[in-house]
This record gives sequence, structure tokens and C-alpha cells, in this order.
Amino acid sequence: MNLLQNTRFVFTWLSGMTLTLGFSIFFLSVSWLTIDVLKQPALLGIIMTAVSLPRVVMMVFAGVFADRFQKSRLLFLTNLGQGLLMVAVVALHLADAYSVFALIMISIVFGLLDGMSYPALSSLIPSLVKQEELQRANSLFQGTLELMFVFGPFLAGALLTWGGFGLSFGTAAVLIFIAAILIMPRLIRDSIPLARAMSLGDVIFDLKEGIRYVSSTPILRSGTLSIAIVNLFVMGPLIMSIPILVGERGGNAFDLSLIEGGLAVGTFVASFLVLLFRSVHRGRFVFRVLFLTIGAFFLYTQAQSITLLALAAAASGFMLMLVYLPTVTLMQEHSDHDKIGRVMSIMALAASGLEPIAFAVLSILVALAVPIQTLLISFGIIGLVFSIVLYVRSQTFRDTR
Repeated sequence: MNLLQNTRFVFTWLSGMTLTLGFSIFFLSVSWLTIDVLKQPALLGIIMTAVSLPRVVMMVFAGVFADRFQKSRLLFLTNLGQGLLMVAVVALHLADAYSVFALIMISIVFGLLDGMSYPALSSLIPSLVKQEELQRANSLFQGTLELMFVFGPFLAGALLTWGGFGLSFGTAAVLIFIAAILIMPRLIRDSIPLARAMSLGDVIFDLKEGIRYVSSTPILRSGTLSIAIVNLFVMGPLIMSIPILVGERGGNAFDLSLIEGGLAVGTFVASFLVLLFRSVHRGRFVFRVLFLTIGAFFLYTQAQSITLLALAAAASGFMLMLVYLPTVTLMQEHSDHDKIGRVMSIMALAASGLEPIAFAVLSILVALAVPIQTLLISFGIIGLVFSIVLYVRSQTFRDTR
């Protein structure tokens, strides 16, 4: 069956797209609200932390719930909760009752719900498609999500210009409610795990079991570490350094958007390029591209013009996505069905949870007047060393097709 004829996958795919579009509209609108209405730009970092930190924390436990409950029902409830939060934001706008406390609390709850979504979603896809279609399904899914992250801010800007915050938050609410409807269990019809009582002790036990399972399975261990390396030593430093490098080179807001757009385009193009893969030896391919990712990042550290920075950022994002997608598919294929939620949770933590560590380390060292280029080169060298060690110690992963 063709992927687009698989209605269960199509509903899941469309739900992910509308949810991502709604989230990107929400995030940009909250950012502009903080600066334009509340006149507190310093608050923006707090709100970003209020979204990202609970999201990372929830990812640690989300896999346990994804393994114990019906995944579509879990996604439906989290999406519904996010939609209700958007309604609350619209109500605050209509009542002109914005406050710092309310925005922070809404951001925290939104982050918690979003952290619950990803492991359930990424562990749901393997149960909806045949194994030989899994790589294409992941590529199509991730590619369109990247496109939504590119398109979302432009749409949010247009909505804010034409109708203000009420229209932008209202549109985000509608999109998220649509995402909830599309992922309803009666449409997805995924399996329902056997009902089991669950206490805090059970959650901790399942979490430890998942960690032991990943660490003792060579393919899962190597896959997780490869994703951790590119996010901690490449993507995190790259994202953090873009505005700093633009400022050092006398750039403006357009230059900033050019480099960030280049990064987004690189990841987007790579996501769809993977759709063309047929008989690639994925284990070897991942390690080859891992080293190329480090190489592209070194080129980024040496770029002196805005144009070269944008091209190097695009190349880094392109290579990074070619590491990420085949690795995720290999991990899904080699995970036990009853543990795949926890595997995807640990993988998501390696993908999203380590970037804030890079942000924090770089911020502290930049504040101590360490040159940003020195820091980037240092991160690249450390990442290269870890990549070599991982390559040497990952015979099973290298031999996996």
C-alpha cells in the first residue's frame, strides 16, 4: 500500500503538520507579545525556558506513558489540552488581562504537553506502516514538519499584521484543535496495551528498564549517542552562535533571518532527499555523514561573510538531518514493540534535551569574554573526538543495513 493510501498514516501526518504549524504561530506570537505589548524583552528568555525546560523534563517520562497507554488517545488528550490553553490565551487577549505570571504558567503547561507528544508520535508511526516503508514515512513526516517550522513564522507575522494577537492566537487554537480531531483513536485505530495499574514506583521502574534496554542494545546505544553528538556539539552551538556572529559582522535582522533560513532549508531539503534512498547501507552511511556534519560545522566556524555563514549553516543542517532520519528509523526497527515509546523518549531527549546544555555553556563562556569562534572550534574538535570513538566502538551499528 502506498503511504498516501494509508489513511491511518495520513491522519497522523496531517495532525503532526497542523500541530507544528499551530505551535510555531503560538511561539512567535508570544515572543512578539512579550516585546511589543509587555515591553519586557528580558522576559523572553524566561518564557523560552518555561516552554523548553518542562518539555525536556516531560520527555524523560513520556515514553513510559507511550508504552502503557494507547498512543493515539494520549496524543488526542495532549493536543486537546494545548488547544484549550490557546483558548485561554485568546480569552486573556479579549479581556486585555495579559500578565507575566499568566504567560509563564501557560508556557510551562504547553511545554509539558508538548514533551508528552513527541515520544508517543514517533513510536506510533512504526505501528502504522510496513517496515520497508518506515524510512520513507519518517522522511515525509519530518520533512513536512520542518516546512511548517519555516512557514509558521511567516504566517504568524501576516496574522499579527492583519488582525493582531487575537487572530494569531485564535488561528493557533483552531489548528491545534484540528490536530486533536485528526489523531482521534477511532481514526488511527492503533493497538490498546493491556490495562495495568500504575504508581510512581512503576513509572520509575519502567524508566530504568528503558534506559537499561537502550544501553545494552548496541544499535540503540550507538544511534542515541550519534544523535546526542550532533545536537550537543553542532546544532546547539550553531543556533546559539548565529545572532552573535551576525552582530560581529555588522549584520542586521535580514542577515539573521537569512542564516536561520539557510539552516531550515538545509534540514528541509535533506528530509525529502531521504525519500529517494533505496538500498543504502544505513549504518555506514550514518557514520560517513556524521563526519561530514562535523566538517560542515568547521566550515561554518571559518566563514567570514553573511553569505558564507548562511551556506555553511545550510550544509550543517543538511548533513545533520541525514544523520538523524536514518538513525531514528534504525532505532524504531530494532526496538521491541512494548519498549519503543521509552526508546523514542530517550532518543528525543538526546535530540532536544542537550541543546539547552550547549546554550548554557556557551552563554557562560561568552559572558567571560571567550571569543565565540574559539568556542565553536573547541566544540567541533570535541565532537570529532567523540565521533571517532563512537565509530571505533560501534561495529554492530556500522554493519546494520
